[in-house]
Amino acid sequence: MKEQTLAMKRTKKALKRKNKKYTGPKYSHLEMMLGWAPLLAKAGINMYEEPAVAEGRVDGQTTTFV
Repeated sequence: MKEQTLAMKRTKKALKRKNKKYTGPKYSHLEMMLGWAPLLAKAGINMYEEPAVAEGRVDGQTTTFV
């Protein structure tokens, strides 16, 4: 190929990289979780409820570990 043709090819390739559109995630992780929340609530999973089991509280009792 001629030098001019190779130069145009490099320039077109560089411009294609420069003007490439962002193709990352459309929604953040939090927005996706909020989208799933109503469906999970219908299944009996409440995302907004404070977890009682994780803190050791079940039916108003507290558990202490010694």
